[in-house]
Amino acid sequence: MRTEDFIATLAKEGARKPFPRPSKVMLGWLLAVTAYFGLLIAFYGFRPDMAEKLTQPVYLLEVIGMAITAIMVAWAASWLALPDTNQKSWVRFLPFIPLAFLMGMLVYGMFTNSELTLAECLKLGRYDCIVGIVLYSLLPGGLMFYTIQKAAPARCCWAGTMAGLSVASFGYILLRLIGISDDPTQLLVWHFLPVFMIMAIGMMIGKVYLGRIWQS
Repeated sequence: MRTEDFIATLAKEGARKPFPRPSKVMLGWLLAVTAYFGLLIAFYGFRPDMAEKLTQPVYLLEVIGMAITAIMVAWAASWLALPDTNQKSWVRFLPFIPLAFLMGMLVYGMFTNSELTLAECLKLGRYDCIVGIVLYSLLPGGLMFYTIQKAAPARCCWAGTMAGLSVASFGYILLRLIGISDDPTQLLVWHFLPVFMIMAIGMMIGKVYLGRIWQS
């Protein structure tokens, strides 16, 4: 659809309700996702050694680092949902700072504190971790994509990327709260890398689903 035709269609349909402020969108979405994952934790229960893990700085840094990533990504996705002229283009890069820090922690642990070699870890075939992150992300991911598409984002791929990364980050946190896997190599391969896989899927969904408003 040409830009002129799109504007004419909007004019014909009448004024649309303005999209909420990014901060309001982010807060609402975070509350919804927190409630959703709270229900999942209530159903599955915390890992049996949670009290001990809360005394370990590395574990706390890992969970807090991913939580910061999830919040920053949700904020970036809220901004990227706006028309291009209203965007702060730099927000899309901020979430990768804590994400890179977390990756550095896991890589360092893999070489210094891991009981598994990479080959041994791959033989474990912990595909259930990947499936868990994907399944836990479906409902909040659908909610976020629905919210974003209502604003007709211009940078569809980036908006989809941020949405996918946000829900995957929460899925990662959930697995760390209920699962007992602590080996750095296993966490890197079966927990952390799937986050990037879901982020890539989010980018593709953004291109197709969020971009359809400009193609119809």
